[in-house]
Amino acid sequence: MTPTSTKRLSSESIDDYLIRLGDNLNTYDLNWTQASRLLNDECDEEYSESRWRKRYNSYIEFKPIILAKYANNEVVQEVRDATIEMQKETVRLRDQKREYNQLIYKEARFENLKNQIRESVLELNILKPLSPLFHTYQNDSNRKAIALWSDWHIGSEFKNSLNSYNIEVFRDRLSRLLYKTIEYSKKNEISELIVANLGDMLHGAIHVSARVQSGEDVIKQIQIAAESIAESLVELSKHHKKVKFINIIGNHSRLIANKHESVFRENLEYLVPWFLETRLKDFPNIEIVKDDDGIYVEEIEGEKHVFVHGDLDPVSTSAKNLPQLLGFVPAYIYSGHIHHNFEKEFGKTESIVNGSLMGVDDYAISKRYYASPMQKYIVLDGSNIECTYKIKV
Repeated sequence: MTPTSTKRLSSESIDDYLIRLGDNLNTYDLNWTQASRLLNDECDEEYSESRWRKRYNSYIEFKPIILAKYANNEVVQEVRDATIEMQKETVRLRDQKREYNQLIYKEARFENLKNQIRESVLELNILKPLSPLFHTYQNDSNRKAIALWSDWHIGSEFKNSLNSYNIEVFRDRLSRLLYKTIEYSKKNEISELIVANLGDMLHGAIHVSARVQSGEDVIKQIQIAAESIAESLVELSKHHKKVKFINIIGNHSRLIANKHESVFRENLEYLVPWFLETRLKDFPNIEIVKDDDGIYVEEIEGEKHVFVHGDLDPVSTSAKNLPQLLGFVPAYIYSGHIHHNFEKEFGKTESIVNGSLMGVDDYAISKRYYASPMQKYIVLDGSNIECTYKIKV
C-alpha cells in the first residue's frame, strides 16, 4: 500500500509533486524508480526514471541561482519558510518511522522469546515427560487453602553476611516449601489448593543491581522459573483434588528497563502461563489462569479475594484505591513486592503481604532492611481466613 504522504496532493502541480518526492526520498523510503512510477501515474505518461531524476537535479542546480538573481526578499523568505516547514515535516516523519520500527522490534523480540520457550517445552516433553497417573489425595472435604508464591527472583546470585542465594539455594528452598505445603494440606484436610504466583519469579534486568547480581540470562530465567513451577504444580496435584494456579506479573520481568518507557503488557512473566498450559495439558486437576492488567479477582463463598503484585498497589493505599477501580470492596488483598511479611486490616479489607524466597540481598543490607526468606500458606474457613502459616525456608 502506498503511504498517504507519497500521494499527490490536490494543491500540487506535477512539478511540485516531483520536487516534494525528490526532496524526501529517504523519508518516504523511496528510490527514483519507485518515485517515477508515482509521477507517471499522476501525469499518465511512461517517462523513464532517468527523465524524472534529471529534471529534479536540474531544479536543484538552478534553484539557488534563480533565487539569488530574480527573487525579491519576500519571495526568498517564503521559500525559506517553506523549506523550514518541509524540514520539520521530515523530522516528524522520521520520528514516526523510528517509533514504528521500535514497536516492530519489541513484537519480534517477544515472538522470538515465545519460539525459544516453545522449543524448550517440546524438548522437555521428550526428555522429562510429566505423568498425571499417580495421586495420593484421599479426602473430599471441599476445604480450600491459598499458597502465596512471590519474589523468587530466579537468576539472582549473591552472598553476604546474612544470606546467600543462587539457583542451587533456590531449588533447595523450593523443595522445603513444597514439603511444608503438602504437610499443611494434609494436616488441614485441604481438597482444593489455590496457588497464587504474585510475580517477580524472575530477577530480570531492570536495575543495575539486578544485572550485576544475575547469574542467568533472562531466557534461562524464564525456562527455569516456568519448569520449576510446572514440576511443583505436578507434585501438588498428587495431593489435592484440584490445584488452581493464578499468574500475576511483577515489575522485574518487564521488557524495557525504564518503567516510564515500558508498556505494561510487555512482560516476560506472561510467558509463564503459556508455558504451563502447554506443559501441563494432560493434567485435568490443574487449572491455569492469569491476571488482567496486573489484577486477578477470585470469588470464594461470596467474598472477593484480590491478587496483585504490589508495585502498583502499595499496602498503604490499595484498600482505598482498588475498590474505586474495581467497583466493590474486597475482603482480602494479597500482594508481594516488598519482600517481607505484613498483615493489616483497613476497614472491611485485610491486606496480606507475602515474603520473598530470596531473602535479604545486598541492596536490602545497604538500606538496613531485613526479612527472612519465607512464603505463606493460608487455610480458609468458607470465605474467611482460618489461619496463616509462615513457611520460613
